[in-house]
Amino acid sequence: MEEQLSLLIQLQEIDSKIRTQNEQKNRLPETLAVLERRRVALNDNVDKVKEALQTAQKNKRDRDKDLEDGVQKVDKLKTRSSEIKNNKEYQALLKEIEAAEQENKAIEDSILGLMEKIDLAAGQITAAEERAKQEAAEIAAEQMQHEAAFKKLEEELKIIVEGRQKAIAGVPKPLLAQYQKLLVTKAGIAIVEARGESCSGCYMSIPPQVYVNVKKNASIITCPNCNRILYFKESIVQKNS
Repeated sequence: MEEQLSLLIQLQEIDSKIRTQNEQKNRLPETLAVLERRRVALNDNVDKVKEALQTAQKNKRDRDKDLEDGVQKVDKLKTRSSEIKNNKEYQALLKEIEAAEQENKAIEDSILGLMEKIDLAAGQITAAEERAKQEAAEIAAEQMQHEAAFKKLEEELKIIVEGRQKAIAGVPKPLLAQYQKLLVTKAGIAIVEARGESCSGCYMSIPPQVYVNVKKNASIITCPNCNRILYFKESIVQKNS
C-alpha cells in the first residue's frame, strides 16, 4: 500500500505542476490583452494631441478671417468720414471705428493665444509620438517574452502530462477514480500529509486512533473532515531512502 501511496503522492505533485502551468497559461491572454490596451491607449493619446492641434489651427483660420473682415470694416468706416456733414455724425463715426478697432484687437489677442496653443500642441505631438514609439517597442519586446514563455510552458506541460500517464499506470483503477474525484472536488489537492495529528489539507484535527493508522501507511485512509487521502511522510521517506 505504501507503494500505491507513493504513486499517488507522485501523481499529486504532477497534477499540482499541471495546475500551476495551466493557471500561468490562462493568465497569458489577459496579460497580452493588457499590453495591447496600453499600445492602443498610447496611439489614442497621439490622436488626441493631433486633434487638439487641428482644432487650434482651424480656430486660428476662423479668427484670421474674422480679423480680415474686421480690418475691412474699419477701412470702410474711415472712408465714410468724407460723407460726414456735422460734428455729431463725426463723433458717432469715431465711436463706431473705435469699437471696431477694439474688437479687432480682441481678435488679435485671441489669435496670439491660438498660436501659442498650436506651438504647444506641435511640441506635445512630437513628445507623444516619441513616447508611443519607445513604449511600443517595449510592449512588443514584452509580448515576445510572454509568447516565448507560453511556448515553453506548453512544451513543459506536454512532458509533464506524458509523465502523468506513466504514473497512473501503476495505480489501481478504483483508487485512481477516488483520487480523480477528490482532485476535482478539493481544489486540485487530493492527497495530503498528516502532520501532528492534523490534516494539512483542511488543518483540522485527526482522531488519535485514525492518526495512528495513518502513520502505518498500510491502507487508504481519508480525513474525517475533508475526505482527502492521508499519508505519513516520514515513513514513506524512510522507505524510499
